[in-house]
Amino acid sequence: MQVSLKQQAVPTLTALLSSSCCVIQLVLNFFSISCAGFAIFTPYRRLLTTVTILMLAYTIRNKGIKNRQVLISTFISVAFMISPEIVKTINVSSTDKVVSSIVFYFRVHLDGLGCEACANRIKNRLNAVEWILDTRVYFDNSTAIVQTITRIVDHSITDLIKSIDTKYDAQVLDSWVGYTK
Repeated sequence: MQVSLKQQAVPTLTALLSSSCCVIQLVLNFFSISCAGFAIFTPYRRLLTTVTILMLAYTIRNKGIKNRQVLISTFISVAFMISPEIVKTINVSSTDKVVSSIVFYFRVHLDGLGCEACANRIKNRLNAVEWILDTRVYFDNSTAIVQTITRIVDHSITDLIKSIDTKYDAQVLDSWVGYTK
């Protein structure tokens, strides 16, 4: 049984669109291209995921899961659909840097944060800085918590964020001192 290109492409395309906030953004970020506004599909993620699942179920019912083309299309579609969760997990993972006994925290408001991939990009760039211990970027409310091992001037963090991409802007909302165990 031959599977038509449409039966392969539609579920894969809808899965890609449902994860466009991550997959397409990560590819663009990899090539140092600014996010192109694909986060516009994020509110429709549930709908696109539902359409993908229905299309896959229809194809599997008609052609069977043992068909190689159906199996490949299903695998690619599922990989696209779970990619936002994978990016979110990577974004929240902790760092391996050495922890000091005194930590300085800065809560930063981020403008221009378009997707989880952008949040991950900011997190990775800040965590690469020697005096930054850990960064948590929260896409849902456009904030970040930056932990430093030394007291710094607020604009040092905002300047770093602005240097990542011109579309990002940052403002330190507040700061405090904490102690590690």
